[in-house]
Amino acid sequence: RPVHRIPLVEGDPPIGPVPSADAGYPAEPGARRLEILRRMELIRAFEEALSRAWAEGELPTEAIHLSIGQEAVAVGVCAAMEKSDVMATTHRGHGHMLARGADLHGMMAEILGKETGLCRGRGGSMHVTDARVGALGANGIVGASALIATGAALAFRLRGEERAAVAFVGDGALNQGMFHEAANFAAVFDLPVVFVVENNQYGEFTPLEKHTRVPRLADRAAAWGMPGVQVDGNDPAAVEEAAVTALERARRGEGPTLLECLTYRWHGHMEGEAATYRSAGEIDAWKRRDPIAAWRRRLEEAGLLGPDEGLAVAAEAREAVVSVLDAARRDPDPSADSVHDHVWAPEPRALFEGPEPPEGHREATCSEAIREALAEEMGRDPAVFLLGEDVSQGGYFAVTAGLDGEFPGRVLDTPISEYAIVGGAVGAAMSGMRPVAEILFSDFLTACMDPIVNQAAKLRLMSGGQYALPLVVRTPGGAGLGMAAQHSQSLEALLTGIPGLLVVAPSNPTDFKGLLKAAIRSSNPVLFFENKLLYLATGPLPSGEFLVPLGRARTVRKGRDLTVVAVGGMVPTVLAVAGALADEGIEVELIDPRTLVPLDTAAIVESVARTRRLLTVEEAHLVHGFGAEVIARVVESLPPRSLAAPPRRVGALPVPIPYARNLERAVVPDEERIAEAVRQLVGR
Repeated sequence: RPVHRIPLVEGDPPIGPVPSADAGYPAEPGARRLEILRRMELIRAFEEALSRAWAEGELPTEAIHLSIGQEAVAVGVCAAMEKSDVMATTHRGHGHMLARGADLHGMMAEILGKETGLCRGRGGSMHVTDARVGALGANGIVGASALIATGAALAFRLRGEERAAVAFVGDGALNQGMFHEAANFAAVFDLPVVFVVENNQYGEFTPLEKHTRVPRLADRAAAWGMPGVQVDGNDPAAVEEAAVTALERARRGEGPTLLECLTYRWHGHMEGEAATYRSAGEIDAWKRRDPIAAWRRRLEEAGLLGPDEGLAVAAEAREAVVSVLDAARRDPDPSADSVHDHVWAPEPRALFEGPEPPEGHREATCSEAIREALAEEMGRDPAVFLLGEDVSQGGYFAVTAGLDGEFPGRVLDTPISEYAIVGGAVGAAMSGMRPVAEILFSDFLTACMDPIVNQAAKLRLMSGGQYALPLVVRTPGGAGLGMAAQHSQSLEALLTGIPGLLVVAPSNPTDFKGLLKAAIRSSNPVLFFENKLLYLATGPLPSGEFLVPLGRARTVRKGRDLTVVAVGGMVPTVLAVAGALADEGIEVELIDPRTLVPLDTAAIVESVARTRRLLTVEEAHLVHGFGAEVIARVVESLPPRSLAAPPRRVGALPVPIPYARNLERAVVPDEERIAEAVRQLVGR
């Protein structure tokens, strides 16, 4: 069976869940205030039940984070949201989900790891989410929710929708670089997003005064040019009023707001910890400010609730939680056979099984091919847009020049903020757009690994298939321009081992165009590596509409003596070597994988079965390189003693790319080193 089991379907699968469930807060003021109490009581009962279940060893996790004491923030903000609004939340997100109206049974079943859970047992406590109520995931990465909500807000702005996004974060998240990038990005583009900071006085175990010199967190909003508002987070009415103001401002197009809600979590950072960093007196003082008890008293004083009725609301919540807990205990566990489900969004069959493009008759550069692909796909689908540094001017290599004039408002020059570029693309993709993000050099992928590795690659699985992530990250890589160690790396192999990512590395104009068009139409995240020395390389390019199938290798040259599998920019180099070696009587068969994930293992194995010799060539470093994966698959697939010689690899030497021209050339594979490896393999 294939390593990557991507489901293929006819037609174009839908992307972008649309909120379909109403949060259920009545418009009539009295009924609304009673519903706020019910929601807070439900959150409290739910989490108290989880605390007991965890202590009894019933939950399949050692890490569960409760928000007992913080209920007023969740309910106050969610009561202010409209049905079409969305939210992204944190590892402490149970309360936000229930406040927004998530299914109670599905919540409990998810935390018990059941197939009936909202995420089919794939997300658990830290990642439980319900797309039907406009939730864009709960996230175990501190600060990530700010990026995702910002990306959703960007999608709304691009489509001209009067919708807003909410990012719930803890006070510790404001010390994350990704939060700064999200806030600055949102401010620069006047995006309709509200950053709700649940200031519970501690970042994990560290008190607020020890992790910031600006203890009034709302004051930090001035650095991003947005309003900063501080409210009593234990008063749901105050929270709702401030959230309504911020959300209405956002929907009017006036930009983001930072809303700091002062509150306190009664339990530790997670269940089971001793919480010795807090005094008993401090905890008791905050418990005396219990938001639920205080709200109940206000309703009683207003004549909306009698003493017995208040107790009845709490009892009703506890009974509902006991009922769903008993039911969820009996629910089935996910089948072990389903472990591969929900890694990949379904893909149009034509993207993987379509025909090869016709032979090209016009000469074009790879840069021209990329630009044509982008223009055609932007013209075809209004959901496609570009974002990155200086992309309206073409970017560093002038690849996207002119597209801004053709597609005004859809080519976005961003701050130098890799987290925000890719994190924003993630949120926009989850909200129905097809972003193409450009990262200036592939070396800078290291500055946005979280939104690639922990968000784009995992959110579909963690949500149990509720979201698709149709985004492309374009990035140039490789040496040869004298730009030294931080601008010359080939990082393709670094990301091929992350489940949930497609990885593409074309080598000629036809493949650059056809694969990029296919990548943009994919419903999964694609990393599109462009060797910078190929930008000006020319070759035939077909006219008219065409795609190059993803996951299919190309036999560049037929030969009988050995198979060479070359990656990206090494393909033209190996082709030149093969031509020269033919004069020596050595016939090389050259395979260009084109797509590294999913890899067309069958095509490579079929070739090696005939030639009985295998050489891999890559510009990336040899140690733990992509060639080792190719060789492993071939050896595992062929019968014993199928090969006439041990496979060989050619790659960069295990040192960072130096600046001096002669040293750079010594590190990266060249024609001489490749030819010598071929001769040794065939015994010449």
